[in-house]
Amino acid sequence: MNAMNHKACFGKIFPVQIGVGERVGKFFTVRIDNPAGMIRSRPNIATDVKQWDDCQKCSEFESCYQLCMAKIALDATVAAKH
Repeated sequence: MNAMNHKACFGKIFPVQIGVGERVGKFFTVRIDNPAGMIRSRPNIATDVKQWDDCQKCSEFESCYQLCMAKIALDATVAAKH
C-alpha cells in the first residue's frame, strides 16, 4: 500500500494531549491551570475561527477531520480501559 503525501498539518486539528498548561492544535487551544488546593480548575478552550474557515476549504479537510475524530475515539477507549 502506498502512503499519500499529506500536508504537514494533516491530523493536527486538536492538541495531541490535554493536561495542565497550554496545548495547541491547528485551531483549538486548550489551557488548564494548576488546581488551587482542592479546587479543580476549569479548562479554557479557544478556537481560531479564521483558521477553521481556511481549513474547511482544504481538499483534505474531510479526511483530516475523520482521522482526528478517530484518534479521539481511540484515546477515549484506551483511557476507559486503564
